[in-house]
Amino acid sequence: MKIGLDFDNTIARYDRVFVEAARGDGLIPDEYEYCGKTALKGDLLAMPNGERLWMRLQGQVYGRYMCKAEAMSGFLEFLLRCRLRGVEVFIVSHKTEFGHFDEACISLRDAATQWMESKGFFDKASLGLEKDNVFYCATREEKVARIAGLDLDCFVDDLPEVFAEKGFPASVEKILFDEHGSHDGSCAQLSFNSWQAIAEHLLGQTDEEENCRVIKCMTGFPIDAIEPVSGRGNSRIFKLSAQQGNDCALKLYPLQGGSKGSRLKNEFDALLFLRQNGILNVPEPLGRNDDYGYGLYSWIDGDGLGTPAHDDFSQAIRFIRSLYRVSRDFGVKYAGLATEACLSGSELISQIERRLQRLRDVRSGSRALSEFLHDEFLPVWDSGKGQCLTAWPERSRYQELNSELRILSPSDFGFHNAIKSKGQLYFLDFEYFGWDDPVKLTADFLWHPAFELSQDLSGMWREAMTRLFETNDDDFSARLDAAMPLYGMRWIMILLNEFLPGVARKRLVATGADMREEELLRSRQLEKAREYLSLVKALKYSAPTV
Repeated sequence: MKIGLDFDNTIARYDRVFVEAARGDGLIPDEYEYCGKTALKGDLLAMPNGERLWMRLQGQVYGRYMCKAEAMSGFLEFLLRCRLRGVEVFIVSHKTEFGHFDEACISLRDAATQWMESKGFFDKASLGLEKDNVFYCATREEKVARIAGLDLDCFVDDLPEVFAEKGFPASVEKILFDEHGSHDGSCAQLSFNSWQAIAEHLLGQTDEEENCRVIKCMTGFPIDAIEPVSGRGNSRIFKLSAQQGNDCALKLYPLQGGSKGSRLKNEFDALLFLRQNGILNVPEPLGRNDDYGYGLYSWIDGDGLGTPAHDDFSQAIRFIRSLYRVSRDFGVKYAGLATEACLSGSELISQIERRLQRLRDVRSGSRALSEFLHDEFLPVWDSGKGQCLTAWPERSRYQELNSELRILSPSDFGFHNAIKSKGQLYFLDFEYFGWDDPVKLTADFLWHPAFELSQDLSGMWREAMTRLFETNDDDFSARLDAAMPLYGMRWIMILLNEFLPGVARKRLVATGADMREEELLRSRQLEKAREYLSLVKALKYSAPTV
């Protein structure tokens, strides 16, 4: 098999690079919320001389800033599988020699080649791509002619215009890489939103033997056996076993674009910080590779929890007390906010409204979602958000919560992320770790859909958190009362994420489920959202009867 690949935005990801370059040139402020390359382009084009600014920025990104680009999530693993299977890979890129308005005259082609070298593309013992199999073309017509001359079996590109170009060979399978579902795919034979899906189509599923070979090459870990573990979210997890008994966990993370930090870096650094400061009932971080997007952690033999007992709650409460101690004693060493931290009432409402708007933008694709949002959710939301904000303590209603009242939070804490080993609970998943309002930690634990709590255990949790945080936060109880309905509605938005383009499919890939279950998954999430809405309406605030 001979596989052809585009380069920019197919292999190399530039989201963070565009943000950094635009800020470096003073085109956007530090607080600019990046919503994708298309949105940034629109904002720059609206400026005076916008076309020139955008073209110059592109030259900067693909030239001077090229070294900061990331490989698309799953691509290096795909390329490694191709090398191990003897599949020949070619890269054909539409790339001019120099960028527009680049006074430094940096070669964009040399920058791309150097980036590939830095990622091990041409290393015979690693990814094994032949350097002579990389071609740069000055025009799209030249690119299509090169594709035709290589006698390829398929070509992967993020631009449908390439497939629509006159002369594109009919014998070459057209595969559109459409990460965000932004194209109709009419010019391609197939469309995929991830390299994992493309790899499965072209190379098939991996068996244990191939997994061992791939992971040995990726990590250098002397693997004797490998066992897939159910994924969490969009991550994939494997147990790696060696003869020496040094078992460990390999976690493969989806790489993230935009201005948000890497989940791999965030979790690895968080676990390192916690263990250095005396919290040992979390995995030990052993090593990581940002290019492949994996972390290696100590393996914890144990089982997930079914129905949590009182002792499990006592251990969870002690863990939060330990976090509170570390936050007070050593927190100055940790700077980052938790992912989507909610430090004021108005910020919590804004986050919900942003999530709601994303769902409303795609609701035309689902009549059931559209009807739920319009007929059921919006009447409760429109009536309740103002009442909750009015009840929110004034000091943090619009202003961020004072730093001394915050806690270092896992931001996804609960028994769904715990393993029990010889009676001891170990807590997992710190991808979103950072500073946050303890009210969010408290409310999310109560609302989390991964497990159901009895009224007795819910009361036990709330009482323990109130005693802990009220010692130096007089507003804690009032803030929690005002926040509970809002966090319930925020979780409704999270449950409905499965309706966003590609989200359900990524989750099914991570868990190894059948792709045909996508619609069933969405239907279940919608019913769960409806249950949550009933619980929100039962709380003590004046919600309309719907």
